[in-house]
Amino acid sequence: MSRKLRLIKRLERHLRKHPNDKKAREILEALKAGRYEWKGRSLVIKPATEAAEAQQG
Repeated sequence: MSRKLRLIKRLERHLRKHPNDKKAREILEALKAGRYEWKGRSLVIKPATEAAEAQQG
């Protein structure tokens, strides 16, 4: 299982116990939308506008 899928499952489990966690929800939505990149072991979330521009241009 990829790191992305493992992280998605972990965040979904976390959000069941903490439904108001805005940061976790933002990370989960970015992973599902493809607005992320790995820098070594760290996950970097791209802003929504930047990801939309990258897909268009």
